[in-house]
Amino acid sequence: MQRISFQWKVRIFFLVLIAYLWLTVKPPYNFMAFNTFLGYLPIESGFQMRRFNDRRALAFWVTLVLWVIFYPNAPYVSTDLFHLSWLRPHTSINGILKSDPHIWLIFVLMIVCAFSCLILGTISLQNTAAQLTRLTSPHHPQLQAWWMLFFCFTSSVGIYIGRFLRLHSLYLLFTPSWFIRQLLGIWSKPMLEFTIMLTVMQLIIYGLLNWVQRLPKD
Repeated sequence: MQRISFQWKVRIFFLVLIAYLWLTVKPPYNFMAFNTFLGYLPIESGFQMRRFNDRRALAFWVTLVLWVIFYPNAPYVSTDLFHLSWLRPHTSINGILKSDPHIWLIFVLMIVCAFSCLILGTISLQNTAAQLTRLTSPHHPQLQAWWMLFFCFTSSVGIYIGRFLRLHSLYLLFTPSWFIRQLLGIWSKPMLEFTIMLTVMQLIIYGLLNWVQRLPKD
């Protein structure tokens, strides 16, 4: 019997997760299905990119551009955790957490969505940076670290745009000139502080995953 590949395991996992969120989660948390779908798009784009091993292939560059556009959606899902405050999880007595099963179900679903998009998105980030380095500058493997830093920074800018300007990556595809005008007007000290913090967060997640991958196997 043929084993299911890692890619198909990821696809099935997200299909089931998104379908469950779409069918069962009610407002105000019904945004979870759409945000998780957007967070999955760069993961799938990364799978498709690995099919092209020639830097002269137009399909590689088109897929890379799509990955860059959609990648911020993967770490963006982790910022949805702030919406847990809508649940008002504390009792009025001593701030003890409520044991309401509905509250904890939403908590579990949001953690699963955030962690799966963040971890699998980071793996996609690592693979994309490695492939881009291998195809464009095979004699300079150290450039992979710079691509990682660049993508983490640009995705943090994208997270800021999505979180505070309420713009999705789809706007860049359908209204690029308007989107770029919005981008040019966001630069400020608080924005840069946010961007640096989210960049560091992504690099820490990457570092932790890299350590886990290097652990000796018994």
